[in-house]
Amino acid sequence: MSTATQFPEFFSLQEKYAVCRPVGEMTLDHAVTIVDDALHYCFKNKIRGLLVNVSKTSGFPSPSLTDRFWYVTKWAETARGCVILSMVAPPFMVLPDKMGVTFASNRGLQSDVFFDEEEAAKWLCTVCK
Repeated sequence: MSTATQFPEFFSLQEKYAVCRPVGEMTLDHAVTIVDDALHYCFKNKIRGLLVNVSKTSGFPSPSLTDRFWYVTKWAETARGCVILSMVAPPFMVLPDKMGVTFASNRGLQSDVFFDEEEAAKWLCTVCK
C-alpha cells in the first residue's frame, strides 16, 4: 500500500468499523497481505475495528499451525494493539480450539473468528465500544 489514504484491495468502511472481503483464488501469502494491508490502513487512520471475511477465497488449504503463527504474528505487529480483528472463515479453515485466536491474544491482537458475518460484526461492535 503506497499511502495511508489509499484503500487496500477488497476494502470498505462501515459506520463503526472497516470491512475487508477478499474474493477469488489466491495464495495464502496474498490473502495474508490483503489482511495486513487492511490492518495497516485501520492503524494509520485510527479505525478501531476490522472485520475480515475470507469465506469467498480459494486456492489454498486450511493453514497449518506454523502458517497461523506466522500470519497472526505479522498481523499483531501491524495492528500494534490498536485494531481489533473479527474474522469470518469457512468451518474447514477454523481449528476447533481456535488456536489462531490464542496466538493472536498472546501477541497483543484482540480477535475472534466466526462462521457468520453477522455474528462477527455483532462481536466487533460489542468490543469496539
